[in-house]
Amino acid sequence: MSADGAHRSRIGGTGIQGPKSVGTGLLALLVACGTALSAVPPQEDANPEGGFRSIERETLAADVQVLASPEFEGRDSPSVGLERAAQRIEQRLKKLGLEPLGANGGYRQPFTRTYAVPVQEACQVEYRRSADDPVDLLEYGEEFVPLAGCEGEAQGELVFVGFGITSSKERYDDLRGVSVRGKVVLAYEGEPRNRKVLEGEALTPIADLYRKARLLDEAGAVGVIFIRRPPEEATKVKGEGSLEPPALGFRYTWARWNDGRGMPAQPREQAIPVVEVSEAAASELLGEDVAKLARKIDRAGKPVHAELEGSTVFLATRFERDEVSMANLVAKLPGSDPALREEYVVLGAHYDHIGVDPWGRIGYGADDNASGSAALLELAEAMTIAKPRRSVLFLWFAAEEDGLIGSRRFCDDPPVPRSSLVAMFNMDMLGRGEEDEVFVLGLQENPGFKETLKRARKLFPSKVRKVELDKGRDLWRRSDHYSFHKIGVPVLFFFENYPESKNPDYHTYRDTFESLNLEKVWRSTRFLFNVAWITANDDERPAPPR
Repeated sequence: MSADGAHRSRIGGTGIQGPKSVGTGLLALLVACGTALSAVPPQEDANPEGGFRSIERETLAADVQVLASPEFEGRDSPSVGLERAAQRIEQRLKKLGLEPLGANGGYRQPFTRTYAVPVQEACQVEYRRSADDPVDLLEYGEEFVPLAGCEGEAQGELVFVGFGITSSKERYDDLRGVSVRGKVVLAYEGEPRNRKVLEGEALTPIADLYRKARLLDEAGAVGVIFIRRPPEEATKVKGEGSLEPPALGFRYTWARWNDGRGMPAQPREQAIPVVEVSEAAASELLGEDVAKLARKIDRAGKPVHAELEGSTVFLATRFERDEVSMANLVAKLPGSDPALREEYVVLGAHYDHIGVDPWGRIGYGADDNASGSAALLELAEAMTIAKPRRSVLFLWFAAEEDGLIGSRRFCDDPPVPRSSLVAMFNMDMLGRGEEDEVFVLGLQENPGFKETLKRARKLFPSKVRKVELDKGRDLWRRSDHYSFHKIGVPVLFFFENYPESKNPDYHTYRDTFESLNLEKVWRSTRFLFNVAWITANDDERPAPPR
């Protein structure tokens, strides 16, 4: 969910209460289900119950785990992690056989934003380890990327100084006994993985890349090469094995946390050039395995230095304002009824999050919004089995966290007529709070959906027992449904609980896979199936919003 809190209002709401237990009587259950189903004219090959029961906890959990893994680095828009998430979603859509509605026959609906972008041909890391060695180059994008805001040129001898940390308060000094004046410094990002050093597992302000670069500049360094350290352990996903480590990618922006502690709004400029490199590239520069040096520091909790006398390293970085592309993902399931298949029910979720901060902490975005993105994948599979009368569009939005930019892009230029969009149901943050309840916004604008929600409770047994309606009006404009509301599409926004303070991990590095209530995500997904199925099969389309 976007953190933009502008135009907030506070209006109360009501709830739909469910039964307190399952034991309400078999006859009553059959009558209720029969009533709900009779209002939805089925096609001959429709299989709604099969679709509903295809929504599996295990698949849902695996998708959330992957999207929220360290290897996806917080899925910032744009980033290599967001690209990796897009590729995973695309693979699933292809496997399901869903029709692509993006550009050039694919699933992607691209759009651009302006950033300070590295000028690739002007960015270099040139080196030789001794006067007798030939000059070699690191490859941009594969082996190095510049650090945003750090522009210039530098040349000097290479020196490795562990993690580049100097702190009298913490009694840890990587620069003690070594001179960096006039040299290019090679150092790891982050802090030693030692519970007795600094604050142990928790990263501190000392890890801030820009703070490190400034202190190294003050100590006389002419340039800095930071080493990106991969996760301590690869994420292991049931049925998929271990994930590949994250690729090296330029970071256009940095995460800002909801708790407001220590995060810059934008990259901070430095007076010397700074680049980031992979461990393999760092080992090539130094001529020895830097990962072994890092592990030695981890074990001992003491600095390790390595000077490469006679070496020469040349750094150059330059930036300019330019457009950077990212994309929504758009897939279509054609409806089974010729009379209704030109009308569309939209199911959507944003797949981006807020990325990494300069300390190296990752905003994993498990709840926000790997939960909704994974739910949408399950719904896509379920609907292909169920075969609704109306067509269904499945949309994964990028740049929601930057102000609903992806959904605004879709609504500005949808691949189908706007008038054919009969409803939009948005899923954003489904994994915290009581597992038998779901919160829904949109009834004030679309009161006809109240009856739809009542029917959805009776359709198939989702185990959602309480539906809270229109609580949290201050959230109304903060997720992607609002872009559709503005163009006159009836919308509902499904989310976890209210008030926002009930989730203290929102927009922090604590929003992890382990912190989720996956049972709640599963139940909410099944309830959403019921809502979507009813809307995609009713004879009449929902009334326009008021």
